[in-house]
Amino acid sequence: MVIDAGLAKKSVEKIATAMDLKVMDAAEGIYNIVNENMFGALRLVSVEQGHDPRDFALIAFGGAGPLHANALGKLTGSWPVIIPPGPGVLCAYGDATTRVRNEASRSFIRTFPQTSDKEVSKILKELAEKSAKELDAEGVSRKDQTTTYEIDVRYHGQGLVLTIESDAKKFVKGGLKSVAKEFDKMHEQMYTFALDHDQELVNLRAIQQGKPTKVRAERVGKASGEPKEAIIQTTTVFVDGRDRKAKIYDRSLLKSGHSIPGPAIVTEMDSTTLILPDHVGKVDSFGNILITPSKSAKKSSSLSKSSKKKAQKKKAPKRKSAKKKTAKRKVAKKVVKKKAVKKKVAKRKTATKKSKSRKR
Repeated sequence: MVIDAGLAKKSVEKIATAMDLKVMDAAEGIYNIVNENMFGALRLVSVEQGHDPRDFALIAFGGAGPLHANALGKLTGSWPVIIPPGPGVLCAYGDATTRVRNEASRSFIRTFPQTSDKEVSKILKELAEKSAKELDAEGVSRKDQTTTYEIDVRYHGQGLVLTIESDAKKFVKGGLKSVAKEFDKMHEQMYTFALDHDQELVNLRAIQQGKPTKVRAERVGKASGEPKEAIIQTTTVFVDGRDRKAKIYDRSLLKSGHSIPGPAIVTEMDSTTLILPDHVGKVDSFGNILITPSKSAKKSSSLSKSSKKKAQKKKAPKRKSAKKKTAKRKVAKKVVKKKAVKKKVAKRKTATKKSKSRKR
């Protein structure tokens, strides 16, 4: 399907006119709002789960995902941003290669002191057998099946639950004691505290999976530098409030070792990737594009950090001098008070002397 740029512009013009903005400014505003909404979704699965997104890489998929991926990398601080080959069909690829899976669960609301390892282990085994029979019917042999357990736990009287993963060997070895320990650790990681309350079981779950599908990723040819042979044309992209020249690359011609400086656009059959200014996309041996901040961007950010530190250091002595001034003022006040007291004492002495002389 061919995109009609004219119709897209007309649609944005309605918003731009209503908000008294230029068309391109309105379009960039829409793009930024979408990025912020996507960032909010990423926070739900990272920060709000007790994880720092800067400790992870970001993988883009879908037809439009790679258009927003670089911007989301900037918002989350997750580097590199990985654009796999065929991002538009990544979900279909996963569906075709995923393991056959079945699960069985049961509600089991008991505090840990109210039950035992033996009782819980018995229920988990029953659930595993039930799930295994379902896979038997799918034609998956028992030797190719693996079992894992999931136990939903909360503190007694609490509403939210956390899921603890285990397996038959692990549960037999550690039992509910190890589950409680892992739950406290996870709760502290997510909410910064653990309570000295009884833990409570909510749901028990057994998951049966078939043998993993062996799929080998194909390696791409080697090269180096900027892929000039992959350049289709030069265009302009509107970034940070102004037009910038950008090259459009054909992804099918990219090889391992190629480096694409931003701003740039990488096109393929199922998706389009946007590499922003001050960022670079490097192709690895499997054809993934790894987007990271460029060296110049890293230097500028480190310089800005160092300049901030220097500015803070310069401000620090002023604070000290202010403290000294207040200290001097306090000392001066004390001296004035002492002088005033001495004057009062002197007046009293003279007054007593006068009264004595009158009596005489």
